[in-house]
Amino acid sequence: MLHTGSIPTMTNRIKVSRVIHTIHATTDIYGCRLLYQDALGGLVFAENYFPAEDRDAALLYVTNHMVEPMAPRNADDLTKPFARMAAKIGQAFHSFEIKVADGAAASQAFRDAGAKTASDYGFFFFVKAESTGGVLLEVCEVPMPNDPYDRKGQNGEKTWRPEVGQGHASGTLRLDHIACVTADAEAAIRFFTKLCDGEVVSDEPTSLPQPGRRVLIQLGDTRVAFIQPEDTTSGPLGAFLGKVQNGIYALVWQVEDSERAASHFTDKCKLRLTSEACVSSGFAIEPEDFFGARHEFVR
Repeated sequence: MLHTGSIPTMTNRIKVSRVIHTIHATTDIYGCRLLYQDALGGLVFAENYFPAEDRDAALLYVTNHMVEPMAPRNADDLTKPFARMAAKIGQAFHSFEIKVADGAAASQAFRDAGAKTASDYGFFFFVKAESTGGVLLEVCEVPMPNDPYDRKGQNGEKTWRPEVGQGHASGTLRLDHIACVTADAEAAIRFFTKLCDGEVVSDEPTSLPQPGRRVLIQLGDTRVAFIQPEDTTSGPLGAFLGKVQNGIYALVWQVEDSERAASHFTDKCKLRLTSEACVSSGFAIEPEDFFGARHEFVR
């Protein structure tokens, strides 16, 4: 059950400067990282181990969006929060992360407004899915280690150019949006536009992959779609809502040429493709072939 119905609009909404990354929970950090590199041209810029949660991670960019494959080092040690979460959701998208100026202030503001937080380490924390309309949200104030997004030139000018990741054989150009599936779109709107400074771009009916409502929100530099099926108990979206998950259904990417991308995925990477259950007008890589994560591609 969601707990956002009583959340008021804050006088000073939390400013989101960017969506930092999407976490992909996996049991095979090496294989997952390698697939992002081979299939989508992922550029790895850091790898790390976080002792507090006993988990390994790789940080990589697929054109303009950072993805963080993450795996518990000891999957059977359920005393660690990430191992517990991975045991619940399996290999799947875990959360996306937003950048704020003051993590402690954001945590306090969210809690004061009735949201539930977890794993608060001071420099980052999580907002539980029941407080956001169904998606697990990570909030952070510090830069990611060695993040090229934050690099500056000799005169202090920003040198980051997401186009550096373009030109790969897949023809991936940029992230179009993060697609989330929710049983309560109004709860998502309230959290991301009343507590955070997101703005609704569109709110309209959709038939992909089943009748429902699609709300697109601009959150920092990234668009996030919240899709609520009319029937939350049937169809592919109902099946998604019926299992243990953290709300993120797919990452939807723009590609230069759909046929070229499909050929690369099938011929070189030996990945299966499907148009079933897509929330976009394009096609997807079978999630089973991508460590449980659903990637869709549109022209």
